[in-house]
Amino acid sequence: MNKSYFYIIILFLLCLSCSKTKPEKVIQETPTTLDSISIWASESNKPEIKKEDKLALQLKAFNLAKNIGNDSLKALYFSNLSYNTNFITDSLLYRKINKQAILLNQRIKDSSAIGNAYWDLAYFFEKYNVKDSAFYNYSEALDLFNAIDDKSSIGQLYLKMAIIQMKIKDYIGSEANTVKAIEKFKLIKDDKKLSDSYNLLGIVLNDLEEYDKSLSYYKESLFYLKKTSNSNIEESTLINNTGVTYRNNAQYLKAIENFEDVLRTNNLFVKNPSLYAKALSNLATSKLYNKDTVDVENLLIKAIEIKQKENDLGSLASSYYNYAEYKAFAKDTLNAIIKAKESERLAYEGNSNEQLLKTWQYLAILDKQYASDYFKKFTTLNDSLQKEDRKQQNKFARIRFETDEFIAENIELESEKEVLSKQKQIWIGIATGFFLLGLSVYIIINQRAKNQKLRFDQQQQANNQEIFNLMLMQKQKVDEVKRLEQKRISEELHDGVLGKMLGARMILTGLNKRATDEAIQEKSKALGSLQEIENEIRSISHELSHSAYQKINNFTDSVETLLANNKNANIKTIFHFNEDENWDSLAGDIKINVYRIIQETFQNAIKHSKCTYFEVTFYRNDDQFNVIMSDNGIGYNINKGKKGIGIRNITSRIDKLNGTFHIDSTEGQGTTISLNIPVNMKIKKSANNNT
Repeated sequence: MNKSYFYIIILFLLCLSCSKTKPEKVIQETPTTLDSISIWASESNKPEIKKEDKLALQLKAFNLAKNIGNDSLKALYFSNLSYNTNFITDSLLYRKINKQAILLNQRIKDSSAIGNAYWDLAYFFEKYNVKDSAFYNYSEALDLFNAIDDKSSIGQLYLKMAIIQMKIKDYIGSEANTVKAIEKFKLIKDDKKLSDSYNLLGIVLNDLEEYDKSLSYYKESLFYLKKTSNSNIEESTLINNTGVTYRNNAQYLKAIENFEDVLRTNNLFVKNPSLYAKALSNLATSKLYNKDTVDVENLLIKAIEIKQKENDLGSLASSYYNYAEYKAFAKDTLNAIIKAKESERLAYEGNSNEQLLKTWQYLAILDKQYASDYFKKFTTLNDSLQKEDRKQQNKFARIRFETDEFIAENIELESEKEVLSKQKQIWIGIATGFFLLGLSVYIIINQRAKNQKLRFDQQQQANNQEIFNLMLMQKQKVDEVKRLEQKRISEELHDGVLGKMLGARMILTGLNKRATDEAIQEKSKALGSLQEIENEIRSISHELSHSAYQKINNFTDSVETLLANNKNANIKTIFHFNEDENWDSLAGDIKINVYRIIQETFQNAIKHSKCTYFEVTFYRNDDQFNVIMSDNGIGYNINKGKKGIGIRNITSRIDKLNGTFHIDSTEGQGTTISLNIPVNMKIKKSANNNT
């Protein structure tokens, strides 16, 4: 009976705790810390400062933040550093700072600061062109700002995500998120953001070839822009975009009118030479498509000169393509091919796949001798891009679905909490009445579960016996294969190598008694035979160890499969990498050893860290291949205890690759292992060449 009373009291306390409380945010911004950041950031931006001096300033800021005792101040300081992505240029250091910003703000329950930290991380990934990771972290930030109903931040995050979706041609998703952003910006009457949103819709609808809708959105964007204290540059950008839509819709006279308006913008050439050059090029093409070639070549040449100074490779490739169109219209096919090939070269250099496809199509028409080659290139790249776009779109859709599902669950949970808060006393009475009934049901179900577990154990024992028998049969087969291989090697050595060695020995024995020139020549031949025997033995040895050097193909797929085969359902695995990077081009030894290190680290996290997520990130930085593995487990003190076999294995493998690694772990805050591996350096090999 005492036990029943105990359960009733516990249930009563749980019901009381259901009422919603909002933690207060108490942070004092000290002038010293904020001034230090601004001073160091300003100093690091000076053109004369060296790279190592910049890093020293960044480490100085990081160490100062680490040594602050107050959690609220520490969280504020790390949040400020996380925001300064232009100041923190070292990628690994930035990830540490951002992780600390998230953990510390989680500790003090500052949802807004946590959301801003995820926002900072998304911007970091976007800067390195890792679109899926950027989109994922924007969605994480969105969840947090949705929870606190920060309409301005919600709108901006929807717009950021829509821009990324537009870049990977997920036009439907981009349009949907832009509309959501507009809904939020209208509530807070943010005219500038509304203008930006309608401008993005205009670009998306232009790409979808819905030109009338595109023009209406540009008009709406201009309406909101005029309500702000905008610069004439922003208005000129909108007019240029409108002109592009008119040109694409074959309304060339209206397009020419728009581009001439842009070029008449006061001081545009000085303030924004890139926009000025685009307007020149667009005006030239509009006149050309309208069959008005007056001054078209001069406009194109002037646009190309400006773009070359600005080093705008993508836009420069487009101008050379237009120049090729002009030459073809003038029936100067040879020069048209030359200009088109220059466009092809610049598109390659600027990684502009869309321009490459367009140029190859045109070259197939101009250069009929090699038309089939250009068509093959076009087909191969087009198929590859469509496949990648679908893959990216599916990944983004999955992230967005999970986010929407999470938001729906939170809304439902909040609703339930409000109901519980209002009807708390009623639920206490109902819970007390049903408690004994529930306890009885629990005992019955528990007993049934035990019986079921017993039957399962018996079945498992029978399955284990069957597996043992299969393993025994497999071992016998393996032993038979080993025996046959040993027999083959024995025959190779006996029939080939020993026979040749016996012949060489007999020749040398006979020649020892003679010292003539002929004998010396014979000895030389015998030594040559021994060298052939040596090469044959080496060939057999290499054949035996050949399998250790097979390349790992589909490197990222192998890592994804490794993480996906996680048998612990409580651990969420995340893998970030740049889809545009050719990871399979890495040396085989690098891929093998990195794969083994990830495997070792992942298994250690599962066994010892008690984590709920495990994250792996790949990225390239100059000639360095960088790998970051992190979990949110219990962590450990790296200065205590002996190094385990896992650390020794990592040390050994990294040493083979001439690389370095760093472990960052604090008790209660998880563990991060960072690998830095040179891509173009020779790999060390152990005596037996084992992987």
